[in-house]
Formats: sequence, C-alpha cells, structure tokens
Amino acid sequence: MTKLLRERMQFGGDMRLMKIFYLICLCLFGSNLLASGFRLTEQSLNGTALNSAYIAGAYGADSTYYNPANMGLGEYGDKHELEIDASIIYIPAFEFDAASRDKGMNIQCLSGKIKCGIADAFIDWGQFGGKNGAIVDGYAKKTLQPVPKIFYKTRTYEILGLKTNFGLNFTTPSGLSMDWGGEAGAFLDDVMIMMMEFNPVVSFKLSDQVAIGGGFRFLYSAGEFGNTLFVPISQDINQDLGATNILIHAEGTTKVTQTSNAAANGYGYNLALTIRPFKSSDLLVAVTYRSNIALEMKGSLSAISYVDMGKMAQGTINMDADLTLGADLPPIVNIAIAKRFGKVLAEFVMETTYYGKARIFEFAYANQKFTSNLTGIGAGFVNPDEMLGAADYSAVAYGNGWKDATAYRLGLTYQHSPKLKIMGSFAYDKTPAPQGQFGIPDANAYAFGLGARYELWDGKADVGVAYSLALKDNRKSFLRSKDGLGQLQLLTFGAKYRF
Repeated sequence: MTKLLRERMQFGGDMRLMKIFYLICLCLFGSNLLASGFRLTEQSLNGTALNSAYIAGAYGADSTYYNPANMGLGEYGDKHELEIDASIIYIPAFEFDAASRDKGMNIQCLSGKIKCGIADAFIDWGQFGGKNGAIVDGYAKKTLQPVPKIFYKTRTYEILGLKTNFGLNFTTPSGLSMDWGGEAGAFLDDVMIMMMEFNPVVSFKLSDQVAIGGGFRFLYSAGEFGNTLFVPISQDINQDLGATNILIHAEGTTKVTQTSNAAANGYGYNLALTIRPFKSSDLLVAVTYRSNIALEMKGSLSAISYVDMGKMAQGTINMDADLTLGADLPPIVNIAIAKRFGKVLAEFVMETTYYGKARIFEFAYANQKFTSNLTGIGAGFVNPDEMLGAADYSAVAYGNGWKDATAYRLGLTYQHSPKLKIMGSFAYDKTPAPQGQFGIPDANAYAFGLGARYELWDGKADVGVAYSLALKDNRKSFLRSKDGLGQLQLLTFGAKYRF
C-alpha cells in the first residue's frame, strides 16, 4: 500500500469521525451553556486544576483554547484527540446588606413667595418617600449550573513543508447569572447573559524551537434581564394653576422595574506563539492573544417607573421600547513560562484583561412608547419623554469605572506514574470592578486548584477530575456580606480519546 493511499484512507476515516464529532456538538448545543460570573477562565479539566496556569505547557485537545500553537507538541502531538468535559459551577447562597439607594422625591417651588404661597393650597412641598441611606437587606440564591465543553485537534499533517495541526473548541467564555432578592439585591433580581463560542484554529511548527497558531472566534450571546433600580432624577416642571404658572423643581430617585431581552453575534480572532529558547533545555515561553469581540445585542424592553410627588402626581409610567445592549468581550494577553524539574512541570502565567476600554452592559433605547397612569393636579404636566431625559441612567450603569485587570497564576503538574498525573495551583486574580461603587459586585480573588488524570487503554484515553475554589475578599464592596468571603467553586469531569 503506497503512502499516498494510506493517507487517503486515514483522511476518509478522519472525515467519518468528524461527522460523529459534529453530531455530539449539536446535541450539546441544545443544552443551556451558561457561565456564572462575568468571565470564566477555567474552560477545561486541566484549566480547572491549574487555575488556567496552562499556556506554555498546554497540550492535547484543550490546547486549541489555551494555546493553539501547542497542538502539534508533546507526546501525543501526532494523534487525533477529542476531549469532552463537564463543569459544575456552584456559588453558595449568601446574605448581605447595603445602604438603600431609595432617595424618594423632594418637591420645591422656585417661583417666589407670592406664587408659591398661592400654590400651597394645591401642592404639597417637601420630601416624599425615601430611606435616607438606611441599611437594607438582600440575599442571593445559590447557583448550581452544569456547563459542557468540547475540544478537538487533528493529528499532524505536513503542508507546504510545515507540520500542521487543525482543531476547534466549543466553550462558554463569559456570562452572568444572578438571582437575587430583597431591596439590596433587587438590582440583580433575575439577570442572565449567555455566551457560547466556536473557535476553529490551526498551528504550524516552524522548527523544533518555534510554533505558532491562531484561529477565528464566533460568538453568540443572548440575555434576559429582570431587575429594579432607583434611578436619580432632577427635573423642572412648569405647572399651570389657571391664574398663574409656577416652576417646580423635583429631585430624588424614581423606582424603575424592568424586564428585557437581547441577542447578538460577534466575531474575533486569537493568536499564539510558543518558543523553546534553548535547544538543550525544556524551558518553554509562550504568548497568547484573544481579540476584542464587540456585541451589539438587539431586543426589547418593558419598564415601569413609579412616581410619588404627593398631591401633584402619583402612579406609574409604563414604557415599551427597542433595546440595544453594548457588551464587549475584551482583549486578553497571556505571558507564560514553563519548566520541568524532574517529574514536576511548573508554569507561571501573567494574564491581563483589558476591561478599561470595554463596554460593560451599556443600554440604549429607541422607539419608546409611553402609557401614563398618573393621577393628581399636575399629572397632565408630567411629560414621560422629559422625565426620561431628566433621569440619570449612567449613575446605575453596571460597568462604571471598570479598569484593566491582571491575574497571576502558578500551576504544578506531577507525573506520579506513567499513567497518573496530579495537578495543583494557586492564582491571584484582581477585579476590574471599582470597590465601594454601585455596579456588578466583584472583588479580588484567591483561587486554589487540584486535579488528576489517569490514562487508559495504553494511552488511547484518559479520564480525570478537577476542583477549583475561588475566595472573594468583599470587605470593600458596596455590598456587605453576612457570610464571610464570597465563593466560586468549580468541579470538572473530563475524558479524552486519542486515535
């Protein structure tokens, strides 16, 4: 049998296996792929055990996500490999409190003593409602969410004199799932953003010391929101009292309850480089880059604004509108170095995520339709369009003040025996969110990981399990936890098959 015939037969077998693989992917796409927390870096079993200290030393199918330049490297670089993982995300329920953002509404007359004196008979002045910064309670329900992941890489082909591998991965790189309650938690009452990413990649081994890789990223995102906000408002209203007009100034907050949904597609790319600086050493240095993906999510919004101005106006204003939600998956740069010490592979990774210029859930409305259910002497003078323009929605934006964030990760892999690998890790992950300021609550995290893989069938397969615990130091958050440090726990099961 000639070499060309053997390769054609091999390629035919590859295509049959790829069809099976795509069928598995379609089945998993029917699942609810949802990540809790705005960004989930731990995308595979090894990534969980090593807390993503897995760039320079990445190998096999999941290197398609972490470092595609490495697809052709390592013991099984010349094998096809399929990995299917399932993570269980667990965030315990917790209770907290915060200063109330309900300032009520203060009504003042600006038309002088005489006119204001006439208006006294019709309008009540002063403060209506509000809690003056009183401490209010909130709670978060527990999160328990399964998340499947798929990774695949081909064997090595020689194309134009270069050793070449192809691969792809399905992951959930980012998302948000919140189910909170109580007055302090109503701003995240029922919020969900789902992001699913498909990432085909290719790698080229340029020499025994240099490999490069990259690919295209296709992202689908959808979100549903249900929450209550106290939106600051400052407005001047001209009130006709028949014989005279008076100028009224209203300032405070208006309670807004909203439900909305939106969806979009986004596109980007990723690049990777791995270098072995010295031929006589197993030291590896790697750099990876994931580009920004800009999402313009389109959907609809329904909102109810509650108005309390005493005798002047009370009731609700309903708004239905088209919604645009701007959200970016920001650029990420990883710089990694890995070195083997006997049976231990040690890797250090510095990861920077450029949130500073990213849009974090920026809302915009169009084609608003209002329905007023106000009563009172001045109900007819409250213009919904003017009221919307007077409201300061930027004060309750979730992504105010976010900045670039850096994480430092250390991972250790111990080859206990020819079949058993044991992994452990530590990571310090700085939050991009400003502390003590309203928005998506987050804090610096200290993460610990542990995991193991065991080979089966003479290296044709392996199975494993990994666990990661991230502790959040929320002492500086505008939300004060009653249950100590915040927690995010990941438990990942995985299996690989090589052929």
